[in-house]
Amino acid sequence: MAQEQNQAQAQHKRVKNKHFWTFRAAAGDNAAPELILYGDIASETWWGDEVTPRQFTEELDALGAVPEIVVRINSGGGDVFAANAIYTRLKDNAAKITVKIDGWAASAATIVAMAGDVIEIPGNGVFMVHDPSLGLLGYFNEADLAKMTEELKVVKQSIVNAYVLKTGKDAAEVAAIMAAESWFDGKRAVDAGFCDKLMFEDAETTIENATKIVVNSVSLDLNRYPNMPISLLNRTTARAHGGFSNKPTTNGPKRSEENMDGIKDIKTVADLKAAFPDLTKQIEEAATDAERKRIQDIEDVAIAGYETIVADAKFKTPIAAGDVAKAILAEQKKQGGKYIQDRDDDAHASGAGDVGTGGQREGAGGDGPDEVDAAIDKLFPDVK
Repeated sequence: MAQEQNQAQAQHKRVKNKHFWTFRAAAGDNAAPELILYGDIASETWWGDEVTPRQFTEELDALGAVPEIVVRINSGGGDVFAANAIYTRLKDNAAKITVKIDGWAASAATIVAMAGDVIEIPGNGVFMVHDPSLGLLGYFNEADLAKMTEELKVVKQSIVNAYVLKTGKDAAEVAAIMAAESWFDGKRAVDAGFCDKLMFEDAETTIENATKIVVNSVSLDLNRYPNMPISLLNRTTARAHGGFSNKPTTNGPKRSEENMDGIKDIKTVADLKAAFPDLTKQIEEAATDAERKRIQDIEDVAIAGYETIVADAKFKTPIAAGDVAKAILAEQKKQGGKYIQDRDDDAHASGAGDVGTGGQREGAGGDGPDEVDAAIDKLFPDVK
């Protein structure tokens, strides 16, 4: 019996110590207590028993009647039900809730953020909203899947309600933003109404490799975000030795607002590609597609006999297909006029213009009477 009690106590201790949050008491008289949400929201213990959610509520209530609670978020998301529960508990608290996004707030983490009376985010922070998804393991029939689909709709509507309450946007607009899986940097998150203002300090962000990013010491798995635009990382980090980082170097020049985006350091095409590889790739692909279409359009208007014009338009002096058609038409008109002039010149040179309208029959004696006419007069005299 004693052994079973000891095992139960040990299990209870393990559950109580398995946190994905941390409450931190106020550091000074004028400071506010903090709730730290770094890393994934929720663990297998959140809904595995009632100890974890109850413990969160107990720790929140233990702060007492404080005027303000600061919630610090740096998370790629997690369990939407846990996020909704935390959101509700924070909204019900009488304290002013100040949310500080210390790097990322993606997926379920944005739900918690919506509890803030004031939401701050760094300029290079990341804010992402999307439709909720359901992971399945096992075998399900049509009725099971239909029920899950309806449940997802209810879950999405609960998230939409939180976004609408904060942003003031129309529910249909918010639903569309979620369906598109929308990514925002700090400024755009503020412009879109999901956050209220920019924080003074940027988040220290390092891209270690193609699948891992470290934001303020929190490692995030990029494999979880297959639709994340690479250009967003380009805006939030700068190239550094061994990867991408926005951490200022001790030996380099001090960063100022004038060159915080690295714009003044771009002087060559190679610099531009290094700073904005995704953007330059898009530009190159668009230019290639446009050039291919131009060549094809020229081929469509090309006709035999005008190969020089077509070749020049393709490679020497690039022009649009419409201009090629005009050049060919002008050349045809020029060639037509030359043909008429050459024909007139040939006619004059042949002497054909000096030939009379009729010839003299053989035997005619110049100005004398024609023998045939004389014979006719003899047979048919004027007077009988």
